[in-house]
Amino acid sequence: MVMPRQVHRGGTTVGSISPPEPPPPSASAPRWQGGWLPAADLPLDEERAATISFDRRGRGRLTLALDRPATGADVAALEEAADVLPNLHLFDLDDTADYPERHAEAFGLPAPLAPDVFNHAAEVELLAPPGGPPLPRRLGRFGVPAVTGTSGAVDDRGHPVPGSATLPHRGPTAGGLRVERALLDAGRRLVAATRLSASTLCALLLGLTVTVFVVTFVGATWTAHDRFATYGFDLGIYDQGTWLLSRPRAPFVTVRGLDLLGQQAAYIMVLVAPLYRLWADPRLLLLLQVLFLALPALILYRLGSRHLGHPAAGLAVAVAYLAYPGVQWAISWQFHPEAIAAGLLALAVLAADRRQHRAMALWLALAALCGEELGLVVAGFGLLLVTGGRRAVGWRTAGAGLAWFLVATYLLAPLHAGRATRLFETDYGIAGNGPRALLTALPTMAGHALQTGLANDGLFYLLLVFLPLLGLPLLAPRWLLPVAPPLLLNLAAVQPEHHQLRFHYLATAAPLLAAGAVAGLAVVRSARRPLLAPLLVLLVLVAGFTSWRYGPAPWARDPVAVAAAPVDQARRDALALVGPDAPVSAQFNLVPHLGHRVEVYEFPNPFRAVNWGVAGDEHPPADLERLQFVVVQRELLGEPDRELLDRLEADPAWERVFDRQGVVVLQRQEAVG
Repeated sequence: MVMPRQVHRGGTTVGSISPPEPPPPSASAPRWQGGWLPAADLPLDEERAATISFDRRGRGRLTLALDRPATGADVAALEEAADVLPNLHLFDLDDTADYPERHAEAFGLPAPLAPDVFNHAAEVELLAPPGGPPLPRRLGRFGVPAVTGTSGAVDDRGHPVPGSATLPHRGPTAGGLRVERALLDAGRRLVAATRLSASTLCALLLGLTVTVFVVTFVGATWTAHDRFATYGFDLGIYDQGTWLLSRPRAPFVTVRGLDLLGQQAAYIMVLVAPLYRLWADPRLLLLLQVLFLALPALILYRLGSRHLGHPAAGLAVAVAYLAYPGVQWAISWQFHPEAIAAGLLALAVLAADRRQHRAMALWLALAALCGEELGLVVAGFGLLLVTGGRRAVGWRTAGAGLAWFLVATYLLAPLHAGRATRLFETDYGIAGNGPRALLTALPTMAGHALQTGLANDGLFYLLLVFLPLLGLPLLAPRWLLPVAPPLLLNLAAVQPEHHQLRFHYLATAAPLLAAGAVAGLAVVRSARRPLLAPLLVLLVLVAGFTSWRYGPAPWARDPVAVAAAPVDQARRDALALVGPDAPVSAQFNLVPHLGHRVEVYEFPNPFRAVNWGVAGDEHPPADLERLQFVVVQRELLGEPDRELLDRLEADPAWERVFDRQGVVVLQRQEAVG
């Protein structure tokens, strides 16, 4: 027999996450004197019903109260309930729309807790007379803490339990959920065949998927580098800058003609530089890029499992993220610190979901160190928190992000460069320099973004941003707040490359969009539960199709595959002639193989300033006087550069020491004036 709804007094929740303390109580004494305020009844099966309650902090407790000693069936029912208890949300419970207000009134809080605070940590309680089997200390695949007590310890509640609900994982109703039934039946057969739990199977599949992803793209990028398909812009820039920082030297990047931190506030490279003491190689940067862009898949798996009620849902979202074409192109296109920011932003999302605000602040701060424009993403993340009910921490985060953008763009970058570079203004067609010029140009930038977004190319770009995720982030609009800065800047940029998929400009948006897809699916789960399972299946199918149709992976229709060329060996032999410290000017695809020196230039620099410094810069004569080698490949040169090479070959100050398969090495002769 199941007793009427009863709640155990007091107790301490055991959990891995401790949220911040709630606001102090108001001056008036709370009317509720118990430790746990009931919210709803949860039928466990046809014979048992439990009560879900929340304490002052919003921690959840599922209590099964019996007037007889517990049996093995009771423990089994609690074990099954513990599998889904951590994924239970307030909106899953009937008649709880006003529960946050009643909770605040009962505990004397000055303001109601946000709905997503409830059940951030959960436990199971069994109240029964002595004599039954012992309750394990932890239950279910999530290891939910379990406590026991006697059925006499009951609060004298002043608030009735207003409603009831069914557990999220319970079987489909007669009217629908056929797809979910089929998937669950297939899952049960797989569990029975492998003798592994569903969570273990999903974790193994996730590990296999991420491993294949990492191995595939590390192999592809390393092969591209080995076959001379990486360039001075941008792998050579960050390789030389990181090598200089690791020595340590001032990170003036001669490939670009600017201090590494004067062209972008990529202070994260200061933290990467010590790794160059262990392995100084551009492939290290390519490896880090793959790892940090793969990391969000692990976090999305946890978010999806928690908010969608089953690990298989988390697996589906993780797979969709890894198949996202924007992620794969960010890996395939050279190296950029924004790739590192993608993993850090995902960690910040996980910390925010757990209400670990200090950890969240740390991950956001590290993400901001990947570039000045990341400050705007952090500001959007703060607004996301504000709209989610965390106003104080949200406004602080938004303010810090905006402040970092302004300081990094208009103070730190000119400080490192020794002058105003106007790089940000040049990218977006802003006349003038400084925050005032940016503020004045905002309407023009917005108009340009709108014009680009409504053009055919812009519409197709936006389609490829949202289609791989089924447009699910649009169902949770507040998740667009941290995504809006990179998307709007991409559309507002003067260069068309910013709003093309085949570059790295979606690296920071991708994990946030995928987290928004989880939030969108949670909306569907709450409003139209029968659609959840079909949407998850469709999500994986569409993500796989867009990866095949528009991605660069080896399994895509048009993969980015660099074949070995007969000239590769000639290139390697030519590079071997260049002294380890000698200043050199080299072809764009040879620069990343020569970056570990103080002076390396992308030909025709330093003979002629091209894509070097800022507008109007010229090379000091001393740069040309110190130059010792020129390494180029004739057929890759434009007409002006071929004429320059011909003049150098005719100049007695230079000697041609290598010429094979079009690859030429010139060496300065010191005896010649």
